[in-house]
Amino acid sequence: MLIFDELKKNDPQLRLVATVVVAGLGILLAGLWWVQVVSAHEYQSHLETQAYRTVRIPAIRGKILDREGRVLAENRPRFNLSLYLDDLRKPFDAAYNQLYRQAREGRQRALAAQEIKLNRSLTKPERKAFALTTAELQQLRAQARWSVANNLVTQVGQQLGQPLALDTTKFERAYQTRLALPFTILPNLDPGQIARFEERFTNGLGANLDLQAARVYPSGATAAHLLGYLRNDDSSQEGEDADFNYRLPDYRGVVGVEGRCDTELRGHAGAESVLVNNLGYRQSENILDPPEPGRNVVLTIDLDLQRAAEASLIRHRGADVRGAVVVMDVNSGDVLALVSSPTFDPNDFAQGISQDKWQRIQDLTAEKNRATYENYAPGSIFKTVVALAALENGLNPAEIYHVEANPENPAKGMIYVGRRRIKDTAPPGDYNFKKAFIHSSNSYFINAGLEHAGVENVLRIGKEFHLGERTGLFARQETSGDFPDEERIQANWSDGDTANVCIGQGEVAVTPIQMAVMVSAIANGGKVLWPRLIDRIEPQDPATGEAATNFPSGRVRNELDVHARSLKILRDAMLADVNSSEGTGTAAAVNGLHICGKTGTAQVQDASNKLTGYNFWFASYAPYENPKYAVVVMVESTGSGSGGTVCAPIAHDIYETILKKQNAATTKTLARN
Repeated sequence: MLIFDELKKNDPQLRLVATVVVAGLGILLAGLWWVQVVSAHEYQSHLETQAYRTVRIPAIRGKILDREGRVLAENRPRFNLSLYLDDLRKPFDAAYNQLYRQAREGRQRALAAQEIKLNRSLTKPERKAFALTTAELQQLRAQARWSVANNLVTQVGQQLGQPLALDTTKFERAYQTRLALPFTILPNLDPGQIARFEERFTNGLGANLDLQAARVYPSGATAAHLLGYLRNDDSSQEGEDADFNYRLPDYRGVVGVEGRCDTELRGHAGAESVLVNNLGYRQSENILDPPEPGRNVVLTIDLDLQRAAEASLIRHRGADVRGAVVVMDVNSGDVLALVSSPTFDPNDFAQGISQDKWQRIQDLTAEKNRATYENYAPGSIFKTVVALAALENGLNPAEIYHVEANPENPAKGMIYVGRRRIKDTAPPGDYNFKKAFIHSSNSYFINAGLEHAGVENVLRIGKEFHLGERTGLFARQETSGDFPDEERIQANWSDGDTANVCIGQGEVAVTPIQMAVMVSAIANGGKVLWPRLIDRIEPQDPATGEAATNFPSGRVRNELDVHARSLKILRDAMLADVNSSEGTGTAAAVNGLHICGKTGTAQVQDASNKLTGYNFWFASYAPYENPKYAVVVMVESTGSGSGGTVCAPIAHDIYETILKKQNAATTKTLARN
């Protein structure tokens, strides 16, 4: 009560202080009442619109490297020219205010004209018809935004010397749904454009460069089918947060290594928190979870052999040739080259492929990986299977079989199976095993299959090579081929069906990768291997100490149940097919390298059994003394030819490259010692 007693005294100064204190408390109480009661709804609205938004940040994709560490796929910075809509708020508002004034003045003039016409003042309901509606105001705002942005885009295009146009629909969608993110108006600027922009745009007009990591394939179309390609996909992966307000552009591997190892290559996306105001504009940002870069994938591919195989295929048969080449280490199963033609440039997919380019790819069926994903009749290269089956079942390789002359073409042989006459490409005469093999006599091997091996044993050997089964190279990009089983040969199977199989026709279809596995098993002494394309997966930064994931080589799927003698007889015949002057594969010969091979030609027929073309083959390995490399070449053709004239020259070029690499490595080793 002491305070009130003092106030009762006649002390003006004390009364003034008391009055000021009371007034201040009153103001504070009034302000608190205004904030807590009167403005509560407004502040609640601001809290709802001024909030944090999360942005998914893609990780840097891992590289794909060849066995020597050379880059097949990597990331490079890409500069996009983008509009930053945050910087255009004031121009947007100014343009809207101008349009609003013009629209309001126009309505006022219309209202005045109506009053003059009626010679009276309009009533309140009548005046309401001349007011701007909410929808019209929104349309004015959209018009103002587009006008400002379009003028800026036009100005930028003029300065860059490249006309630019603003897509109205995309721009408005970006404004409504991705206001806090840059809006790209020109992707992937070249160095000249970047320099001109940096020189001429220094006043922050709302356009700026936006840096992104772009997937690049330095060798273009080289190894395209085994690498695969990417598609735009910013969805969350397993282990990532799925609830984001915004997502920056990201990619997903579709096929090939990009598809098979997408999880490892893609890494782990990060998250950014962005504070936006009540209009949706960015205010501030904060990294919540930094992205974890993807891991590098190191392949078994040898880039030199890959390039040599692709170049030879094109040089001999043209860029649009339909064909495939597989080069494989016969002891480890490592795929050293995997070629499919026609091909495509995966850079086109990474940058956004045009409709014209995609249509051309489809017209050429270039999207197909012919090395793994197409079925082909093997023709005479399947005679290696028939040979093993016959030798294992008592065929004497020195025994003579006489091939009869074809009455219609006496220069060529033939054989009757029942009443059906099957033509032979070899001339009539006496044949032992080696001579029949190097001349690729249909008559001899049909007889060997029917009289010595029997269809059951031919199919048994084929099954030991795992024909009719996938090799496991690509999960979703490989066909199993076709191969008859026991159930099939028990149902209406005839000697004619056996004859067809014995010459690689009829109900047998294979892939080039299967034939590489088959030839490798013949070369290495009977080990049927799982082919290997991926050597290891390792971190991009070795300093992290993260362990690499290694994929074992030389995995044996099974071993052929055949005698070493049978394999020796077959390998000697394959050596003669390339090195003998009578052989069909002489065009593959390389000085200084003993190559073993088998040519093949298979007819292709349509549904009405009309001949439409050929599959030409050359299946081989080298060197004979110490087998290391298997080379399989396949070419589709509608014209004449043979495996020896079409495919063997391509194999020759590949073996020449192999020999040069070996000699260079030896020279380097000697120089170092």
